[in-house]
Amino acid sequence: MSSLIYNNNPNGITYVYENVSYWDKETKTTKHKRKSIGHIDPQSGKIVPNRKKGDAAKKRAALNPVIETSHCSVQTSGVSRLLDKAVSDIGLQKVLASVFPEDWSRIMTCAYYLVSEGGALVHADKWKESNIVPFTDSLASQRISELLGRITPTLQQDFFRKWISRNQQDAYYAMDITSVSSYSEFIEFVRWGYNRDGDDLAQINLLMITGEQSHMPLYYRILPGSIKDVRTLQESLANMSYIESGSLHYVMDKGFYSEPNVDALYAAHKKFMVGIPFTAGFAVDLVEKYRDSIRSHKNYCMVGTDDLYAVTELMDWDGHRFYAHVYYDSYKAAVDEKKFDHTLHCCYEELMGGNRIKEHSRYYEQFFIIKEMPVRGLKVDFDEEAIAEHKRNRIGWFVLAGNDIKDKVKALEVYRAKDAVEKCFDDLKNDLDMKRIRMHTKETMDGRIFIQFIALLITTRLKQVMNEAGWFKNYDLQEVINEMKSMHEVRIDGTRKKYHTEPTPLQKKIIKLYGL
Repeated sequence: MSSLIYNNNPNGITYVYENVSYWDKETKTTKHKRKSIGHIDPQSGKIVPNRKKGDAAKKRAALNPVIETSHCSVQTSGVSRLLDKAVSDIGLQKVLASVFPEDWSRIMTCAYYLVSEGGALVHADKWKESNIVPFTDSLASQRISELLGRITPTLQQDFFRKWISRNQQDAYYAMDITSVSSYSEFIEFVRWGYNRDGDDLAQINLLMITGEQSHMPLYYRILPGSIKDVRTLQESLANMSYIESGSLHYVMDKGFYSEPNVDALYAAHKKFMVGIPFTAGFAVDLVEKYRDSIRSHKNYCMVGTDDLYAVTELMDWDGHRFYAHVYYDSYKAAVDEKKFDHTLHCCYEELMGGNRIKEHSRYYEQFFIIKEMPVRGLKVDFDEEAIAEHKRNRIGWFVLAGNDIKDKVKALEVYRAKDAVEKCFDDLKNDLDMKRIRMHTKETMDGRIFIQFIALLITTRLKQVMNEAGWFKNYDLQEVINEMKSMHEVRIDGTRKKYHTEPTPLQKKIIKLYGL
């Protein structure tokens, strides 16, 4: 790093030196080189440069004896260089600027803050003072509130339409839903419901669609917190009618399965695959049908590193083709049965000790016979028939179904790849400070979540590069970002010259990795 050092001499003159830091490869230490560039004029307080040899230099010094370089600014440049590259790689700025021509730089700066620091946006204005960012004017609390209000649902839908159009290289798209807790009681979508994080708070639900190969988030929708997965699909399909792609294929977990939802997917002419819960009668019938024959060697297959057995049956769904894939994993069955037996033992101890826990309520009701005896008090017995039926038809078995993929191996590979959307939810909540919503109006909440989504797009690209290079074995994304925070750019008033820090060995690796 280059910097200026002021040395007060006993003779009363303050000399100015240019200090350059560099890395010595032999000693593996940071060393410094200093060069005298002038002294401070006692009257003006400005730097008077040293006279150089030669008449031309003397004339320049005579014509311009004092250079106004008494003040320098230092800003972090490493983080912005990293985030700028991610934005460029995915073409985000072009799409964002086309929808928000006046506000794109404000939105991007807020997203940069969330990626770098996380936390409330009210602190973004202070943070940007020491960082090179797309927007340089005020981002005070009032300005941010105004910005959030301008990110309207209409503009968001316009962004999603253009963003999806740019990213339709994926053949399969994963859909999932999560809950986000909120402290506000005044937003209409914040309601009580099944909280996936176990928080004792009201919530909103967030539905998201992600490309399964690119792992790039493409679309999200805010839903009332009381709505269950099975009730969200039909309206969401209508809202995403602008996604016109013949190859678009929805992949959903069993929380989205219901007969009306499958009917809606057929009616909308959508390709889909969904996990089938064992509450669906035909899933249990399929297990019963293939229980004794599925472990034939002709049904053996390998999916990734897993060995299992599978069969596919062509079924009819109200006149439509419907492919049901039935799987049995003997290794998973053994592991799951051990876990199941352990859970039953814990539940029995809880019931006998009067220490019931909420998470085990379903086990108490389904696998135990509980009676209040007039003399002996509480009597608890295992429901052996229900336990045996569960082990026979549930443990080790799972069923997928859809209208497009005929091959049982490919179907499972595509279904397993849907964890891309689950990872996006994890990034939103843990890396980008979205476990709790602290907004108090729907308008500001909508705007804040949109900025979170923009930040998620950036972190997704950064993680893609790290994952492809195998960096997650030794580093996480926050370590990379923190390392880049020590790269600075120094500007001296009155000159065009910029001074930059000398990259550390790790920074050099990061620069090479991302092609900065």
